[in-house]
Amino acid sequence: MTQEVITRRRPLNGTFELTLRCNLHCRMCLFRHKDSENEALRARELSAGAWIDLAQQAAELGTFSILITGGEPLLRPDFSEIWEGIYRKGFMTELYTNATLVTPQIMKTLKKCPPHRIGITVYGASEETYEKVCGSADAYNRMMEGADLLTELPSRVRFRTTLIRDNAGELSEMERLIKERYDRPLTMTRMVTGPVRGGAADVRSCRLGARENAEIIAGRKHMIIDEKVSSEGPVAEKKAEGYLLGCHAGIDQYTITNDGKLLGCQMLDKFATDALREGLKKAWEIWPETLTERKQNVFCKSCPYRGACLDCYAYRLAETGGLTDRPAYICEDAALMNRMRGGKECIV
Repeated sequence: MTQEVITRRRPLNGTFELTLRCNLHCRMCLFRHKDSENEALRARELSAGAWIDLAQQAAELGTFSILITGGEPLLRPDFSEIWEGIYRKGFMTELYTNATLVTPQIMKTLKKCPPHRIGITVYGASEETYEKVCGSADAYNRMMEGADLLTELPSRVRFRTTLIRDNAGELSEMERLIKERYDRPLTMTRMVTGPVRGGAADVRSCRLGARENAEIIAGRKHMIIDEKVSSEGPVAEKKAEGYLLGCHAGIDQYTITNDGKLLGCQMLDKFATDALREGLKKAWEIWPETLTERKQNVFCKSCPYRGACLDCYAYRLAETGGLTDRPAYICEDAALMNRMRGGKECIV
């Protein structure tokens, strides 16, 4: 690895990916595999004991917060055992779920060990839209029932959605539903890349075009752009010397995959160590040694729209299959976002 000045690395925030499997078939899911792969995925998943042991190692390493996610983590029959075992280690805990599998047993566990934060994904405001997006009309009702229960917990609950062609027309209805029923806002993910880590979904056929996306944002007067990014250049470029991948991946955050690999980012499996075999401490320490294929993305250097760009190694790999190729979808998005911020017109 080329010698460089690196910001002090501290593994403060961990993500534990209990499974890549899910009970829904969302069209835009970056991680969803084919149903025929589920048994193989299940066979590779870490046991409850292994997850709890990794949590103990994380606590000893100084990790402050743990996000439990998937796939759909509630799909694990041993979820309650895993959750309580991790919770007892004293972390700030967060749970991401589609809220369709909230059982009495899970509620009993979460009442005893309440998450500090919960993220609930919402894919529509009707059975019809859930059928189109997730392949299950009944999932809408089960999501609402689950959300009703989860919002009773003393947790900070956030509702999130990802817009694609099948549900973009219901954005206002989704926002109204969440506001009226739970008195909470609905946040929106606006960047939908291609699938990663063997995901099988045909994301590109259902995602909004960059211009459609920008028009929704402009029409709602929502500037969903990180204001911390200056007009002089993106965080990734300005901090590349100290931030390894241009972000917090591998600096103060990490992911443990369903089969025990340590990644800097859940989306980016190009660089990985084996936390199960090596132990979490060693896997964290040697992780930077895996960054042997990084190269400067030369076409970004002179781009006048980089201040509004979301490009990163993970997005680039998801869109192009490589680390240095030009991701046209993201470039177009950056040009349009730049224009919305009052910058000059871009032709891409």
